[in-house]
This record gives sequence, structure tokens and C-alpha cells, in this order.
Amino acid sequence: MPNNKNLLAAAIAVALVTLVSGCVSNAAKTGGADSAAPAATATQSAQAPAAASVSKGNASGISVPVTAVNPEDLLDYNKTIVVPTAYVKFVVDGKVGVSKQGSALSTLGGGSANSVKASAKYHLSGLDKSLAQSIAKKAYDDFVGQLRAAGYTVLTWNDIKGRDYLQGIALAKTDAKWGLPVESPVGSPDTLLVAAPSDEQQIKIGFTGPFSEFISMGKPKIKDATILIPTYTIVAPQIWGETGASYSTISAGIQTAPGMNLQAASVTWMGKPKTRMMRGIPGVATKAPVLNISTNAGTLSKTDTTSNAANALSKGLSLLSGAGSISSTSADYTFTVNPAAYTNGAMKGIAAFNAEVAKVAREAK
Repeated sequence: MPNNKNLLAAAIAVALVTLVSGCVSNAAKTGGADSAAPAATATQSAQAPAAASVSKGNASGISVPVTAVNPEDLLDYNKTIVVPTAYVKFVVDGKVGVSKQGSALSTLGGGSANSVKASAKYHLSGLDKSLAQSIAKKAYDDFVGQLRAAGYTVLTWNDIKGRDYLQGIALAKTDAKWGLPVESPVGSPDTLLVAAPSDEQQIKIGFTGPFSEFISMGKPKIKDATILIPTYTIVAPQIWGETGASYSTISAGIQTAPGMNLQAASVTWMGKPKTRMMRGIPGVATKAPVLNISTNAGTLSKTDTTSNAANALSKGLSLLSGAGSISSTSADYTFTVNPAAYTNGAMKGIAAFNAEVAKVAREAK
């Protein structure tokens, strides 16, 4: 019969040898072992990107389901509206992760109560202030043009910026790296770059939202037009996690594609002050992410950062204790944008949403 002490010593030795050699090789590449897999990002889609559905009434060929609240506000000033700015948000770095744990029942089929995890970090290369602002300017001009085509008188920032009450309007604080503001949404590991059409239109978004600089004493400063401010969130690349399980196996992995999603879009508006029961924020918003507005907006490169040392240690401890082991994989991805493809993809989704807003405006009554 094997000696239990000898088996114990051998298991410890194997785990420690692999741990030492693994730490050396990974330290040279990554600087150390990775932490446990993070929760799935709030910005990236948790599922594989399906093909975007086609809408017969949309020239872009993309279906963008939306909800509209209080469209009648657009008629407050005889169909005169003002669009002082627009914001396009770009996800520039973040994380995504998934995990799967085997059940105790899986051991009956030859499996075990082990766990598997997969995680990835990603960041953009090639997106700078100039490109971000150019996309925001195109989005702004398209929005104004589509609302004018819907029969509205549309005032732009150039039409109102000389008004006395808009002098000294507060601008958003910019990030030193990007030259533009960045956001880190609560509960999300992602960083978003926020671009307006121009520096002077990079107006501060306060606690009361995008209208904070256009309100005084609880009322709109602009009293001759309904104020509209659109916001769009662009996500590229597409990174998501997948898990699987059979009677005796479990799996977790990260999947990627060089495509682009319109993660969210909305336009909020503020018309004449009125008393009514609120049924939502007045405006138009997407119901869900619009997937695959582009299937190829750049190039993905991958660096494997899996810690073999940590996996070996977990396996060694599992042998000693009889408990399940934890196996993890990780990687860093760099997405290098193709400026033309990235711009065209973003504008395809943005223009499709703007068309839905114009449709709501046209049918307002």
C-alpha cells in the first residue's frame, strides 16, 4: 500500500516547483499573477453579437427599437428646438469575465466540483481627441439635419452661444491623457471617453444631467425653444464571455470580434415648465443595445496573461485537500481602430437612432 506521507510530500513538491517556475515566466510577461476574474462588464454585451435586424423604414438598414416619453413637448414653441451640443461616448478600456462551477452531482459522472474562470482586459489604440470630436461633430450635424427635415426650426450652438445668460458656461474637466472628459460608470470596470462636437460644446454635465448649465432657479434659461441634447455610447471591439457544462465537464472562455455596437442612445428634452404626472424622462431612448452596426472596425491583438503558477498551485492544493480546484485563463487585448471603418460604423448606428427621433418628432401631436 502506498505511503500516505510520501504521497503528501510529492504533491507539495510538484505544486511548489511549478509555482516557482511559473512565477518567473509570467513575471517577465505580465508582472505577476492575475486577480480573480471580474464580473461581466456592464457596457459590453454578455452574449455573442447577433446580426442586426433590418428595418424597412430605416435608410441605414438597421432596426433601432426606441421608447418615447412626452413627444408633445417638442411642439411647445411652435416646433422650434435648440440643440446646444451632443455627446458621443466611446469605451476605451475595460474588463470582462465569466466563471462556471461544477456541481457536486457532476462527480457521479466522472466530473468534479471544480471551477473555471476566464477574464480579459482590453483597450483601444488609434482613437484620439481629433477622431472622437470629428465623430461627435458628424453625429451632431446629422441630428440637426434630420430634425430640420422633420419640419422643425432647429437652433444650433452657433445660434445661441452669444446670448448673455450663456456667457461663462461651465465646461467639463478634461483628462490629461485624452484631452477630453472620461467617465467610469458606477458598477462597471469600463472607461468611457466623452466627446462633444467642439471644445466650447464640451459643456459640463452636472448632478441634474446634461441640462444643468441650462437651468436657473429650476427653470430653463432658454425660453424660446425646447432644448434637446442627444447622447450615444459606442462599443468596439465586441468582447463577451461564454460558459458551458455537460454531465462531466465545465468550461468558461472569452470570445472576441472586431465589430461595433451602439450600446445605448438617448435624447432628452426640456420644454416649457408644466405640471403633470411623470411617466419617465421626456425624450427618446433605445430599448436595448444595437449589435453589429459594423462587423469590422479595426484589428484585435491578444497577449496571453494566464498564470500557470496559480493554476498549478490550485491543482496541487486540490490534490491535498480533496476539494475542487480553480482553473483560470486571462488575456490582454488591444484594439487598433481603423479610422474610416470606425467612423462609418459609429455613424451608421447614430444616424439610425437619429432617424427614429425624427420619426417621433414628425408624429408628435
